[in-house]
Amino acid sequence: VKVACSETADLPCTAPWDPQLSYRVSWAKLSEGGNERMELPQSRQNNSSEAPGTKSYSLTIQNTTICSSGTYRCALQELGGQRNFSGTVILKVTGCPKEAAESPFRKYRAEAVLLFSLVIFYLTLIIFTCKFARLQSIFPDISKPGTEQAFLPVTSPSKHSGLVTLPKTETV
Repeated sequence: VKVACSETADLPCTAPWDPQLSYRVSWAKLSEGGNERMELPQSRQNNSSEAPGTKSYSLTIQNTTICSSGTYRCALQELGGQRNFSGTVILKVTGCPKEAAESPFRKYRAEAVLLFSLVIFYLTLIIFTCKFARLQSIFPDISKPGTEQAFLPVTSPSKHSGLVTLPKTETV
């Protein structure tokens, strides 16, 4: 069944049925995989009290949208409980305005803000650590004149010999 957007769709039940018998009808919209079913409310089903043989067991959907498109299944159960039939109907709704595609930035806005915040935090942490280390003389500042390092062997009778780093001084 093909209908225009915002119009009323009348889906007939395609299940075979005997006009001499009365049936109870139920409708379901099948999911994309066809396995799961979404039961439709009874208010949307056409359960008129017409005489047997004239019932269409149809489903009326008002104000159709693009979301109304899909495969619908009707199930007829004989009131005596002896016979059950089912049929499917495909509804296609045309002419609906397409939703604007979400830009990638809008879709991942929270993740982008969080990532940007983390980058700023880590850059600040690195800069602070370097400045603090320089203040504490952890990193030698070789760029200043007169601060070259000299290695002199120092011996002591009580200690074993080893290399000790002393700052080099210049006479003025």
